[in-house]
Amino acid sequence: MATLVKDIMTRNVVTVNQNSTLLELKNLMYDHDLRRLPVVNDAGQVVGIVTNTDVSMASPTDASTLSRYEASYLLSRIKVKDVMTHSVKTVYDSAGLEDVADIMYHDRINSVPVMDDNGNLCGIVTDTDVFRAMAEIFGVAQNSTRITLDVEDKAGVLAELAKLFYEHSLNIISLVTSGSSQPGHKEITITVDLSQAGMDIIEDLRKAEYNVINISTSKVRGKEHE
Repeated sequence: MATLVKDIMTRNVVTVNQNSTLLELKNLMYDHDLRRLPVVNDAGQVVGIVTNTDVSMASPTDASTLSRYEASYLLSRIKVKDVMTHSVKTVYDSAGLEDVADIMYHDRINSVPVMDDNGNLCGIVTDTDVFRAMAEIFGVAQNSTRITLDVEDKAGVLAELAKLFYEHSLNIISLVTSGSSQPGHKEITITVDLSQAGMDIIEDLRKAEYNVINISTSKVRGKEHE
């Protein structure tokens, strides 16, 4: 089943009004331990996003001669709308993981507000959420072995591989295809748990004339100390 944005986003999203002051924003970020917040107008519509970097750039530096009182006064005079990013990218909660990853990559951003079908803010998704989901898809979050094959790009290859793993009673955790440097070929990375099955599948893949180009194993952190 495809991973959707609504499966990985933070639902109880904290927002800040565009007319709030930077002092209010700074306190809000501190109280909730947040680095970024969607910005809304009085109608609750998303009009921007603001980060702790925006706050830092607008704040007096430690080298300034301003007293704490003077610095707080300055922050109370600056509005969130004066420092936020106005052209904010959003994504629907029904979008796929790959869609939000593509937005983050091409727009070089690390968080995206999430909208429901009615256009209302319903969450926020960050690069950390995307990385965590990718780790789960690739089986990094569990004991697993990733087997990468270079195969001819033709119909029936996936069915043949699935049958071979089935005959070994191996449950495939994930399967990812990508391009190959060899024309007419593609790379297939299959993630399985071989901890109780041994490496017989590798030998049988080679006997079936599949080109095994990489084998790597992941162990859940801390498992070896339990």
